[in-house]
Amino acid sequence: MDSLPRVRPRDLTTIILQLAKITNRVSSKPYKRLSASELALKNILLDEQSNPQYSIFDPLAEAAHQIIINFEPRELSNLAYAYSLLGYNPRFYNDTTLLENISDASLDCIKQFNAQDISNMMWAYTKLNVSHEPLFQAVGDAIVMKDDLKSFKPQALSNIVWAYATANVQHPGLFKKIGNEIATMDNLKSFDPQHLSNIAWAYATANIQHPALFKKVGDEIFTMDDLNSFKPQEIANTVWAYATANVQHPNLFKKGGDKIVAMDDFNSFKPQEIANTVWAYATANVQHPNLFKKVGDEIVAMNDLESFVPQNISNIIWAYASANVQHPALFDIVGDEIVAVDDLKAFKPQELSNTVWAFATAKVRHPTLLKKVANEIVAMNDLKSFKPQNYSNIVWAYASANVQHPDLFKKVANEIVAMDDLKSFKPQNLANAVWAYATTNIQHPDLFKKIGDEIAATDDWKSFNSQDLANIAWAYTVANLDASSLFNSAFRQELLNRQNEFVGENLSQLYQWYLWQTKEKSNDGLPDSLRDKCKQAFLSADTTSSALQKDVVSELNSLGLHPVEEYLTECGYSIDALVEINSKKVGVEVDGPYHFIGRRPNGQTLLKRRQVESIDRISLVSVPYWEWNNLGKDRDKKQKYLLSTLKSA
Repeated sequence: MDSLPRVRPRDLTTIILQLAKITNRVSSKPYKRLSASELALKNILLDEQSNPQYSIFDPLAEAAHQIIINFEPRELSNLAYAYSLLGYNPRFYNDTTLLENISDASLDCIKQFNAQDISNMMWAYTKLNVSHEPLFQAVGDAIVMKDDLKSFKPQALSNIVWAYATANVQHPGLFKKIGNEIATMDNLKSFDPQHLSNIAWAYATANIQHPALFKKVGDEIFTMDDLNSFKPQEIANTVWAYATANVQHPNLFKKGGDKIVAMDDFNSFKPQEIANTVWAYATANVQHPNLFKKVGDEIVAMNDLESFVPQNISNIIWAYASANVQHPALFDIVGDEIVAVDDLKAFKPQELSNTVWAFATAKVRHPTLLKKVANEIVAMNDLKSFKPQNYSNIVWAYASANVQHPDLFKKVANEIVAMDDLKSFKPQNLANAVWAYATTNIQHPDLFKKIGDEIAATDDWKSFNSQDLANIAWAYTVANLDASSLFNSAFRQELLNRQNEFVGENLSQLYQWYLWQTKEKSNDGLPDSLRDKCKQAFLSADTTSSALQKDVVSELNSLGLHPVEEYLTECGYSIDALVEINSKKVGVEVDGPYHFIGRRPNGQTLLKRRQVESIDRISLVSVPYWEWNNLGKDRDKKQKYLLSTLKSA
């Protein structure tokens, strides 16, 4: 080894590169497939942990270090490439690394590097997770300065943009130059699937917009006879890239989806690729029911989901919920898998949020899962790692799923109240949060004040969509908390300006808000035109009688109370049955499961009771479904129950 420094740079890099290639080959080849000579080489070149023998490769690196000033561009590139194959970046006595020395030497001759040298160099640095900013900038600048890139082969173009995106090095000029070069080619037939996939992936990852490039790549893939040459990762990365870059190409998505559906062997798809694929179709809003069915069925058929990391699991069910694709068996197996783990510490806040949001959105009941997730969040020291959308999605999910967990709601509310301000919350986050607390009938005045003050301070109702406006108005109506600074003339004017945007449910919510403001609070209400529109929507709500309600009414008739069914009050509420007891009108509400969160009345139920009693002056009694069901078929017990309940009014 002492004579190595006197070896010519070309000879030295040739020795190192060949040894690196051999090492890479024998280390990646299954043991049983190694020949006797390969096994001998493996024992020489690798240690017991399958790491490169430092006793061989460190002296070689030191030898290169001593004469690196004499290296030509090709030799510098090959040296970096060789050590990237080894996955090793030697450190010298002066505390510099091999790649730092290669970078310094390369900067002096960067314009002399040819296309392959540049490609191999950038690929090597990225593989070793070394992003030497001056080198990357110099290489990018050198490429941009070229008249054209005709000397760059498809693999070189692919490797370069892949390297910059992976290393997270910004160089818009480089991406524009390469994108323009590819987009203006006659065709991309010389690009193989990995090149096309990596290029699209790189532009999406680097957040570089280049519509012409994406169209060119997408059209090239679509016009292929088939995608048999595409590996699962290449299909997954391609559709992921188009979804991430928000580039529409329905034909590309259809072709990719059809290819996956036609696959006989799904085992070649890794969990990450499965997750990225369905995530892409959901994000791009591309319908492909057969793809979702295929993927869902394949996952359900697996023995377990141990190979799926939390991000894979949450992205998959998020995709099904977002795409509005029903697959109960998939949700069941995912829910059961999560419940079976000891704890959820491996789940990031986004993954917890996406998971419960997906189950609630898909309307798949899994109380054990929701309880486990809630308990995990409650047990955390704090929720500072949660983003605003995580907070709102979580409480929205539990409210929508009709699942109560007071400790979770208290934890989230306290966390929000403790914040300096809520400027990082989007309008929808604020609206969904108060809606969830109102729906679940969980009182937290400080939270409502915090959110109300934040909205009032911004005084910008235009940033809220129509549903947000209705949800906020309804939530404060249920909470019955003072919000005079929130519901001012500007809010009323915004409602009037947007009156044609509100749909039936929103109009009903605003009518209840109107009743609160005018009948309960004596504040200004709504302009006549909007008020009438809201009331009409409220009166048009479905009032179909349930079997439970019919049974209760039948027993009231048997008692000789002559109930009036679906009695319409002056303010517009429909009461299941109205009877008269001792010259006093009493409303009977037959409350089924959807009137409760667990066995606590939900916000809608409590609001109706409050407004009917305070505005229409009619006392209401409730017949909860479980109490009635417990009476069985004993009519005598049912009638005694009703008489006792009515006397309490």
